[in-house]
Amino acid sequence: MTPKQYWPDKQCEPTVYPVHSFDATADAALMCQAMKGSSTDELAILDILTKRGIVQRLEIGESYQKHHGNTLLSDLKQKLCGNLGSVVTSLMTPLHHYYVKELHDAISAQETDEETIIELLCTLGNWGIRTVVETYEKQYGRRPDKDLRDDTSEDFKRLVGSLCQANRDENEGIDHSQAQFDAQSLFDSGEKQWRDPHSRFNSIIVTRSYRQLRQLFLEYEKISGDDIQAPIERAFSGSIRKGLLALVKCAKSKVGFFTERLYAAMQGIGTKDRTLIRIIVSRCEIDLGDIKRTFEKRYGKSLESWISGDTSGNYKKALLAIVST
Repeated sequence: MTPKQYWPDKQCEPTVYPVHSFDATADAALMCQAMKGSSTDELAILDILTKRGIVQRLEIGESYQKHHGNTLLSDLKQKLCGNLGSVVTSLMTPLHHYYVKELHDAISAQETDEETIIELLCTLGNWGIRTVVETYEKQYGRRPDKDLRDDTSEDFKRLVGSLCQANRDENEGIDHSQAQFDAQSLFDSGEKQWRDPHSRFNSIIVTRSYRQLRQLFLEYEKISGDDIQAPIERAFSGSIRKGLLALVKCAKSKVGFFTERLYAAMQGIGTKDRTLIRIIVSRCEIDLGDIKRTFEKRYGKSLESWISGDTSGNYKKALLAIVST
């Protein structure tokens, strides 16, 4: 059996870029004009905020407060509601604060949203995780892994705790002999042993670099004939299985992972708007261009066409403005 090739994410193409001719004061005045009086010019707001980088958007906010009194974010929240309001306020929130809010809401939901917790923690580097964990603790008084409630399994809590330690090796190199050794040791131990919280598997999955994990997965498949996901699905169940599979998918391709999450948010009856908004806003200045190409290749229709079919009104226009380069 020929093992699959897991390609790393080589490109990093955003869809939203900073504008070259930028005047924060002029933009702030336009924002004020758009929200003046009882009616709100939502399209004028979108025309500005979806075509500026986050640093520029925050500078607009500073100028707005300086010249017009209120904070721009508070006025936007007052004037805009629903999913459109969520898109715009997300655009005006620094990414680590946005992640902290999403993480807290996922933890404190009526039923803990394990999928969102894993999405947020497995797609950040060590610095990003440490920043989010520290900010979370300052805002809410506890670390996110200590804030998980009793409806979460102990296995999942341990996984989240390990991810919050941010101890993943970020060396860009690949140690082929180490990957071979790790793959053989995992195969020899047997997948049932992977459930032991102190197993080598649990240590490897949260500490090896994603490049190193990709090589390990290839070596494991050469030895066993199985994609690494197959023994994980056999050995684990519930939220810990979902969490580990998400880590594997993210290691194979972060772009592929987000592509799958977007598809899952829109397929079937109803739309998971919060997931849709979070991924589009958080990735628009990182790799949303790559996600768009992967989405169309994998699912046969463009991301724009899926958004158009699943959303409406100015909410749809906001998402399409962000997605379109």
